[in-house]
Amino acid sequence: MQGWSLPRVRLGRAVTGLLLLAVLSTAAFVHIIWQRTASANVEKVVASLDAQSVGAVRGELTSTLALVASTAEIVRSILFQGAIKADDEVKREFLFLSLLREQPAIAWIGFGFPDGRFFGSHATSEGKIEMLEIGAGAPGASRPLRRDTYHPIPGDIFFEQRSLGETAYIPLGAPWFRLGKDAVEPVWTVADILPAGFEPSIVVSKRVEIFGKFQGVVMVAVSLRRLSQTLQGLDMAEGSKAFVLGQDGMVLATSSPDDGIMASRLSDYPRSDALAAAVATTDAAEPNREYRTLAKSETLGPVFISSTPLPFQEWRLVTAIPRSVFAGEIDRNTRRVLFVIAGMALLAAASAVLFANLLFARPLRRLAGQLHAVEHFELDKVRHTPTFLVELNDLSQALKRMAGGLSAFGRYLPLDVVRPLVQGDIEPKPGGELTEITVLFADLPGFTELTEQLGPGVEPHLTSFLTLAVDAIHAEGGTVDKFIGDAVMAIWNAPNELPDHAARACRAAAAIRAAMHARPAISPDRDEIRVRIGINTGTALVGNVGSVERLSYTAIGDTVNLASRLVGVAKEHGVEIVISGATLQAAAGTVASRPLGITMVRGKAVPVEIHALG
Repeated sequence: MQGWSLPRVRLGRAVTGLLLLAVLSTAAFVHIIWQRTASANVEKVVASLDAQSVGAVRGELTSTLALVASTAEIVRSILFQGAIKADDEVKREFLFLSLLREQPAIAWIGFGFPDGRFFGSHATSEGKIEMLEIGAGAPGASRPLRRDTYHPIPGDIFFEQRSLGETAYIPLGAPWFRLGKDAVEPVWTVADILPAGFEPSIVVSKRVEIFGKFQGVVMVAVSLRRLSQTLQGLDMAEGSKAFVLGQDGMVLATSSPDDGIMASRLSDYPRSDALAAAVATTDAAEPNREYRTLAKSETLGPVFISSTPLPFQEWRLVTAIPRSVFAGEIDRNTRRVLFVIAGMALLAAASAVLFANLLFARPLRRLAGQLHAVEHFELDKVRHTPTFLVELNDLSQALKRMAGGLSAFGRYLPLDVVRPLVQGDIEPKPGGELTEITVLFADLPGFTELTEQLGPGVEPHLTSFLTLAVDAIHAEGGTVDKFIGDAVMAIWNAPNELPDHAARACRAAAAIRAAMHARPAISPDRDEIRVRIGINTGTALVGNVGSVERLSYTAIGDTVNLASRLVGVAKEHGVEIVISGATLQAAAGTVASRPLGITMVRGKAVPVEIHALG
């Protein structure tokens, strides 16, 4: 019986295969990073366009509504003051006409009488001006209508024609009249039918009374066509759409009406309009009025759809932008990069926020707020606020002094440990639990010799090193455990959980190294190696260690010991930062390093895999 033999491969093929694997994995990593970055940039561009669109529509709508409201108030004030009487036909026409010509955004200025009569000025979509007067009529019968048409010319208007007829429009039954008649404040309505016919518009109406007697209702309207024109004027990408939706999903305006015809609801658009269909499906499924999502369309692919409330009733602006509008070229370039890198890989493989109130309630609220700040150890928010009452004033001063004392106390212990102690969330007694942590030790090389050379003058160098080390550790969410001479010990993932604790510790180490090299060297012979750091990841006993009377929050165990020993290993290998294989594995490929092999470490029975942090 023949024994099983280990497969063998030629060295050239093994190196080529390993190189190919390394370059292909790098290519895949670069491709993923490129693709994610491109997608994130596309989302930022779409969010920026959404913000611009919403701002434009919101600004246009706000200014238009303010203009409509102010015009209605002007007419109401003139009639209320008696400057012009509502029955004074000539002056009334002159007033309405003047206001209408000065405000191109306004489509209607009118007045409804209590007896059912109506008079109004109307700017038509053809650029002409109509003067419409509806007489009173019997219930159920048509009302007499007079329509005078004018053609505006520079500085004046030209009368064209007068037509007489009948109309079924009943001003007394219109929502703007019914609601405006009984309201003290202005009333806003959306109307489809106005005295000239079908003309979807926003209408504001105001009650007019003189000496307590009701005279009628002023109405001013702006056509929704203007809102559609605003949407059409938006700087949106080609192939995108914007809709202004009213209550119950009614489409009030759109950026791309087809032949001047606009569907009344999103669901009324034909299925051939893939973008409108995607918006209809998404909007029907969304429970909130405000959202931003990436929807899928079988025809267009991913579509960015967002809904933003507008400052009028329950209107919303909905925008739809196909991802392909921005990402088409990016996707093509991504594929090109992939092909190029793949080609290079193959080539490399090939080669390689009144009185009692003032005296008591308000000061007490402030004091309660400051006590709350103390409870959460937000001591920088505690301020002395002078009060009339001596006792409260003394209490405020005492709080300030207490905050100062606690602030000083906080310099001796990690804030993440002090804060729950002050809040009372934990009981200060001995005890701990086994926790997976990452430990970092950092010290100054040759500190003993430096102390002999500089004497007391070494203190500024030590303080500078420890300050920048603490800043780097806190920046990455670490906890400074203790200072040991010229060394600092820090831990991650305790007392606060940090899933990426190993990567954070490595980044803190790299930041310390960079900060030390950014400072002038202490001496010429201390230029190359500025700091030595050891990092290890593993399970340690973390908690309050000590006696019943004196405690220290720290971590103990073999994991801590090994991290300390790695500082010496860094010295032996002539490098600044050494991390264990466990730390490299826990960092999950997020840090750059180079292997230093396997070495025996004092106090360890088995060799330890070590790496130099890149």
